[in-house]
Amino acid sequence: MNKGPNRREVLAWSAGMFLALHNETLSAVQGEEMLSTSPDRQRRILSLELVSAAPLGKMKEFYCQLLGLRAVAEERDRFTFAAGETEITFVPAKADEGRPFYHFAFNIPENKILAARDWQKERTPLLPIPPRLRDSKYPDDVVDYNHWNAHSVFFFDPAENVVEYIARHDLKNAQPGPFDSRDILHASEIAFVVDDVAAAATKFKEVVGVEQYRGGSDQFMALGDEHGLLLVMKRGRIISFDAKETKAVSVFRTAASFRGVKPTIYSLPNFPYQIHLEG
Repeated sequence: MNKGPNRREVLAWSAGMFLALHNETLSAVQGEEMLSTSPDRQRRILSLELVSAAPLGKMKEFYCQLLGLRAVAEERDRFTFAAGETEITFVPAKADEGRPFYHFAFNIPENKILAARDWQKERTPLLPIPPRLRDSKYPDDVVDYNHWNAHSVFFFDPAENVVEYIARHDLKNAQPGPFDSRDILHASEIAFVVDDVAAAATKFKEVVGVEQYRGGSDQFMALGDEHGLLLVMKRGRIISFDAKETKAVSVFRTAASFRGVKPTIYSLPNFPYQIHLEG
């Protein structure tokens, strides 16, 4: 009897879904004026609190020792590190939460995607990229988001979160020298899975004070700008990305702090999401 896919294979397909969701905005953006704020705005995502089924000690070892990021706080039931200007906290998964995984991205200097690729490959494998998302001028494991004028690489952490370094060329933030952990500038994407993308996006726009970014569909919408994007994805969307198997995306407990129009706390009804806004 054939064995079913293991968790890492399933998550590789999950990563592919995130890539495909990014890419599906390409046709929608043709002829559409970009809805983003000025390039001198600071980071939008201030902090994240995510759930981990991996031991917190392994998460600390990965982010602080392997990637060289700074530990901010550590207690029995939580661990926080600084990814540039964004603080990220992991808390243990509850028994009924299974093995959560998320997608989040870090902005890096727009001229350092190749240096970041080489640096990360010394530490972890990179996720494979299908031909349709490649750029012939770059290695095969670099994603070409030409509709966003960006290039990315993807990898897993110990909790098998889908982690991304993204070089956004519309940001004039090039830096000299080789890549190191100081070039991980801040979190620039966090995904929320919902039932109705349009309705949730409308509420997020109102509460957070963001606009739609370069295209979108009833399956996926990005809100914000190059300094921070809320990725709104449809629950139940089937992952089928150069793979023989499929899997639906899931909902996991998420707390996020964003720079917003005014201080408030918002919980999306019927979802384990809490949004803190700082003015």
